[in-house]
Amino acid sequence: MAATELTFHNKIKMRVQAQIFLGRTLISTCVANPGEVCTLLAEAAGYDIFFKNGATGRELARKLNNEADSLTLSLENGRYILT
Repeated sequence: MAATELTFHNKIKMRVQAQIFLGRTLISTCVANPGEVCTLLAEAAGYDIFFKNGATGRELARKLNNEADSLTLSLENGRYILT
């Protein structure tokens, strides 16, 4: 299986932990401060990615069965948005 890279752009004013899972197995994780970019590795496309508050662990957003190679987390009108 070829490795897939995901570039994560943190556009919110909070430290964010990003985690990639294949099924129940944690594949990759990173923590990005506000304005930072990090790269995560996955074993294949079609993985689940979760974004959590870096301090509390509270889930902010998720994207299931993801195939994108870049995601940006932003805050619009009080809602966390993945683009």
